[in-house]
Amino acid sequence: MLQMVTKFEAPRIDVIFDQYLTPSIKDYEHSQRLESAQLSYTITGPDQTRPSDFTKELKNSNFKQALVDFFILHWASDEIIPFIGNKTIYINSKQCHSFVVNASNNIVTRVVEELSCPEHEEADTKIVYHACSISNRVNIVIRSVDTDIAAIMLGHMHHIQNDSLIWMLIGTGNNLRYVDLTKIYVKLGKSFCKSLPGFHAITGCDYNPAFFRKGKLKPFKILKRTEEYQKAFIKLGKNELFENDNERQRIFDVVQQFICEIYNVGSITDVDAARLQLFINTYQVSDINEAFSRKKLRSFDASSLLPCKSELLQQFLRANYVSSIWNNANQQIPTIYQPENNGWVLENNQYHFKWFEGDQLPNFVRDSLKTVSETDAEEEDQDIEWSNSDEENDNIDDDNE
Repeated sequence: MLQMVTKFEAPRIDVIFDQYLTPSIKDYEHSQRLESAQLSYTITGPDQTRPSDFTKELKNSNFKQALVDFFILHWASDEIIPFIGNKTIYINSKQCHSFVVNASNNIVTRVVEELSCPEHEEADTKIVYHACSISNRVNIVIRSVDTDIAAIMLGHMHHIQNDSLIWMLIGTGNNLRYVDLTKIYVKLGKSFCKSLPGFHAITGCDYNPAFFRKGKLKPFKILKRTEEYQKAFIKLGKNELFENDNERQRIFDVVQQFICEIYNVGSITDVDAARLQLFINTYQVSDINEAFSRKKLRSFDASSLLPCKSELLQQFLRANYVSSIWNNANQQIPTIYQPENNGWVLENNQYHFKWFEGDQLPNFVRDSLKTVSETDAEEEDQDIEWSNSDEENDNIDDDNE
């Protein structure tokens, strides 16, 4: 790996890894990879046989942590000197370690306290922290294809020191290309870019579902042309949204209006009212005496509706918590808040999404559905009885013949 990262001509190379905490707001993502069932892993040295399915092992957080620990030890050995040369190498996982070759041709390694950020769990925010910590004017290239990093980095361009230029290197092989984040920042403007982490957190990321069939482009265009929404998303992650109920409600109301506009009901500012309006637009009867068609109702795609207020509130709380981490990625301690009561619940030492609070359905709706279900069952029973009766009559006729 060191041979791969040192092929670039840059005098400084930062290799940054996730940190694996327990419990973690990434518990659900890890459970989808079946990581909880995987055993611990130890790498004893460079001669250890490589796993037959290396890609599969990279889904195991225990293996990845063991691999990082191995790099930290192995890169301090003399055989690595030709690869490091006159470069400075940093590895950041739990702590940040530096590796340089001194005048005596020996490797000197140390823990760099000012770059260590043990409160950061994801490499995404550590990358931004490293970039914002560089004091001299340089060209900074981030090698990643992660959209999260682009959104977070653009939100922190105003923290970059001495007009350093930021690029992202994306793609593989012949499809490698550089994306000039500095140019994008200048074009979009400071206010818009500062709103991007909050926007990304609410419209779909590792911690929140995206709005079904809405994508990012339409919400992005709405955000770009509406300063009120930009100001609201900049607020996400601020202390007052955790500590001031009135301010939190005010921003939530703006977010509701934003979601309504995404679903083409911008004249309405309440998501529950917008859901009702979308339903009425399709199923409103033209005459009060017109019979209500349950069969037509059954074909209704509920996923085409915007989320209800109870669910959106939890999504908003998660976005606010994640934004407190992303918007403070330039700090060693990004947030002082905890996931509980911010869209997650802690059960069996794991964080789980809190999807909504209160009843899933109003009582009158639940009772109506129960009545409809019982009526449908009775109709099916009657159909079966009539069918059986016809069969019996046929049998009698056959016997008589």
